[in-house]
Amino acid sequence: MPFDNSSKDRPPRRDDHRDDRRGGGRDDKGKSPSTSESRSELPQSYDLYVRYPTETEDDVRRIVGNHNQAYKELKSVATRVSLLATTIAEPTKEYAKNGDRKFGGGYPSLLHEKKGMSLYTREVIQPALAQMKALGLYPPTVDVAKLPAFSFCIQLRFTLTRPFYSRDDETFYLHENSLMKEKYFRVPMIRATSWKGTLRDNATQLAEQWPELVNKLFGSARNDDAQDENLGQRGRLIFYPTFFDMIDLDMVNPHSRVTKAGTIPITLEVVPPGATGYFTMAYVPYNLIGLEERVARRQVAGDIVLSVQMIDRAMSRYGFSAKRNRGFGLADAQLPDREGSQPGGQFQLKGEPLMTFRSFAELNKIATQVVNKLTKG
Repeated sequence: MPFDNSSKDRPPRRDDHRDDRRGGGRDDKGKSPSTSESRSELPQSYDLYVRYPTETEDDVRRIVGNHNQAYKELKSVATRVSLLATTIAEPTKEYAKNGDRKFGGGYPSLLHEKKGMSLYTREVIQPALAQMKALGLYPPTVDVAKLPAFSFCIQLRFTLTRPFYSRDDETFYLHENSLMKEKYFRVPMIRATSWKGTLRDNATQLAEQWPELVNKLFGSARNDDAQDENLGQRGRLIFYPTFFDMIDLDMVNPHSRVTKAGTIPITLEVVPPGATGYFTMAYVPYNLIGLEERVARRQVAGDIVLSVQMIDRAMSRYGFSAKRNRGFGLADAQLPDREGSQPGGQFQLKGEPLMTFRSFAELNKIATQVVNKLTKG
């Protein structure tokens, strides 16, 4: 028998399963049980990683799917990628991570295609985005009519011109450079907090002489020893996560400063150029109550100018990705259309008609028009 289940106090160990796969276990006829027979006797609650070992290249190929005895029950590509994480403690690590130089395979065959979309994009991202759309999660929706006076929302669909990378917090993975993904749908994403941090940096550069404007938009940390009563307040801006529709692999090869030659290539999961996503930001001036309308209008006008400038600066000029010093995370200045040939950008101020735009330049023009109307009103 593959396992000695006579003691109910101890669950089967992975070492037991390994011994049998290497010929240590024998049936009544003196024959070693097959891998499929051993696996079929595992309890249903047994750990997923033990049920699908990665000790040999054939094991890896069965998980990936390019084997004549592939595990057909592994329908999810995301699950296959997760299972390859156990190779970090196996001799098959390099094969799983890089595949065969001549025949390919391995982890790259799941996330990369020389032409067209990768298997992960087709079988994980596209179905997940369709589900999120049906649930009203993609793209995010903001009902400005239900927000306080002078609230507005900016949403735009953008196309990457350079790869995007943001490290995931996955602790058990095939390599250390996994891409940030949504926890349940496994779709590449930018967290709302990442947008807030990136855009705050850009706003700080633009309004270096007026830090109070930045704190008003993004909020300020509470400090019990501070004398300023404005510290410890929430900001007026609310950011939403961005979900991308593609994934790919990129290779970074650091060069030695002495020999000027490449050292050890580093694999990165990235969102490739050409991928699209939606940026969404809401402005809620909750603390305008009690101010004169003229003062409130001027404050909102100044906030619109700074908000639009920081979005343009971050997305089309300086980048919003990790490794942006290498040129990562830039968007095209021209915005792709939405479904139904609708312009990719929308600006909605409460009480005003919806305004659309197809580029960052048009967004700046809209901001100028709105500001002029507010300050003259």
